[in-house]
Amino acid sequence: MMHTISSPFTEAADTHLIDDRARPTLRVRAVHVVVLDGPSKGATARIDRPLFIIGSGEGADMRIHDDTVSREHLRVSLREGGVHLRDEGSTNGTYVGAMKVQDVLLGASSPVTIGGTTLALHVDAETTELALSESSGFGGAIGVSHVMRHLFATLERVAPTDTSVLIEGESGVGKEVLAQALHAHSARADGPFVALDCGAIPANLIESELFGHERGAFTGADRSRIGAFEQAHGGTLFLDELGELSPDLQPKLLRALEAREIRPVGGQRTRHVDVRVIAATNKNLSDGMQRGTFRADLFYRLAVVRVAVPPLRDRPEDVVPLATAFLRRIPGHERAELPADFAAMLASYRWPGNVRELRNVVERYVVLGMNDASLFEDSLGCSSGGDLSHLPYHEARRIALDHFDRSYFPAVLERAGNVISRAAQLAQVGRGSFHRMLNRMRKAA
Repeated sequence: MMHTISSPFTEAADTHLIDDRARPTLRVRAVHVVVLDGPSKGATARIDRPLFIIGSGEGADMRIHDDTVSREHLRVSLREGGVHLRDEGSTNGTYVGAMKVQDVLLGASSPVTIGGTTLALHVDAETTELALSESSGFGGAIGVSHVMRHLFATLERVAPTDTSVLIEGESGVGKEVLAQALHAHSARADGPFVALDCGAIPANLIESELFGHERGAFTGADRSRIGAFEQAHGGTLFLDELGELSPDLQPKLLRALEAREIRPVGGQRTRHVDVRVIAATNKNLSDGMQRGTFRADLFYRLAVVRVAVPPLRDRPEDVVPLATAFLRRIPGHERAELPADFAAMLASYRWPGNVRELRNVVERYVVLGMNDASLFEDSLGCSSGGDLSHLPYHEARRIALDHFDRSYFPAVLERAGNVISRAAQLAQVGRGSFHRMLNRMRKAA
């Protein structure tokens, strides 16, 4: 069965998009990937943007359904000098031909093996120009890396339009900051910006939060209330964690988007609404469509322009500029510089909590100093007894599980004398499963 995975930088068919000809560009050669052998045999992808992740995890740009492939196995970066491959600490390694590699720069097409899957990487003969923003920022977002400047260029083009945008990325990468910047750079900037977290609202209340309700519509509805669509009339509605939207509500949202009208819960008449919708998700909605948990027609209605924000660990050159900006936003530190040793510490960390965690670490550094033992752990709110109630459920759960892994695996390994087979027996899981979980924990640390 053939699977084609398209670039998430899908541009809108809109004649009002800004002309790219005067923009700075990055000249690279695109790559066509074909799975030659393995469980995902026949799958294809075209890499035509600066950064692309191949792996078995849901967050991978090209997902390989192979248990021997790590969640984030191979990082592919398009550079002016060639195609850079980096093994992301995988369990079973990456091979170019018969040679095991960690970092390699390809100048020509080559077979690549990851785990039990063999890929063919066909490098284009002709170069492709990727538009880059002239700026290292877009609204409150900051990024000096090519991948972020390419993202900014895409958003700068679409911002003046009313085109729907889907922003994908892990929790904490700054999806709402980008949505606010899109609003601020649009013709709707003087109108309201309304954000609704679809994952933080109980399923029985989400319809009312979106569309409003009439008095007496349900128990406790002692007065009428307008919903997010009407609140955002004339402006922008930001739907965060769209992947959490229940299947029974998805057709109602699609109807509202297509008809530009809503009907409050318990209401008899529809109401016209004029909103631009920007959505965000930390889930792979393409997988949701294949499983039948997310409607394809709603996906394509919202993903007219689809952009992916890479996690901070995949763009380490952005860490220090971001940290410096966060530091200078703190009163009394407007012209401060990061000490070199602290900057080096930040640059070497993996940032499982992404930009949000970085901001918290910088704020704690100002108060506690660089050598405080809880500087990084407490920034996630995951120290022993930490209160996670201020976070959305799924983010709090991920943080708690990450903290559990960081505590559990070292303790079991110590009991087993650092012998993985013995540790797997103590944990009562298969050796391969234990090794994969351990590797995942180490990559997130």
